[in-house]
Amino acid sequence: MPHNNGLVVERLSKSWGAHPVFSNISFTQPRGTIFGFKGENGSGKSTLLKIIAGIVPADEGEVRFESETQNNRMRWSLLIGYVPQELALDERFTVRETLLFWAAARGFPKNERTRWVAIAEQDPLISSFLSKKISECSGGMARRCSLLVGLLGDPPILLLDEPFAGADDASQDMMAERLTACRARGQVILVASHDATLIRNLCDRVLLLQKGALMDEDTDVSR
Repeated sequence: MPHNNGLVVERLSKSWGAHPVFSNISFTQPRGTIFGFKGENGSGKSTLLKIIAGIVPADEGEVRFESETQNNRMRWSLLIGYVPQELALDERFTVRETLLFWAAARGFPKNERTRWVAIAEQDPLISSFLSKKISECSGGMARRCSLLVGLLGDPPILLLDEPFAGADDASQDMMAERLTACRARGQVILVASHDATLIRNLCDRVLLLQKGALMDEDTDVSR
């Protein structure tokens, strides 16, 4: 098996009970690219990201990254930076405490935990409000913090579900700039978003989930 194909998603299918979400989805994403995923609510964008993250099992198909597969869950989890649509931030914590909590929750050894948090604390995305509680953060600040949580450990794969929702224009610009830098460093980035303009400007390829199938956005699927 070649080891330089980046992220490979092969023949994925998923149903919730009797309700099929999508069927036979395949794509390959090279390192150093950003793919955008669009689709109506319920089309399966979040489910697809969760399957790639290893949070939800597929009914059929497989996901691999270079020489790694999802068979070793611990190793796979260290490859993934997952940012969910719903903010996974405890409002009682400060931004600094949030980073420490998630570095521990993701299983980093203590010495690595301290190092990665120290790096994150210098990041312009959050460095100006490290001592602010999440409950006191604006929507844009919270989204920037959530992105930094996903970036902890410098994972090669970033999975972002509506990462710009509720963020002000300045925060969106800062986050988009960071993702562009991550792409330049060779990371594989998948973004699910309803913001058509932003996703077109940011992404190298835009894919549409529609009627249980995945296709390039400009594909005509009218019946």
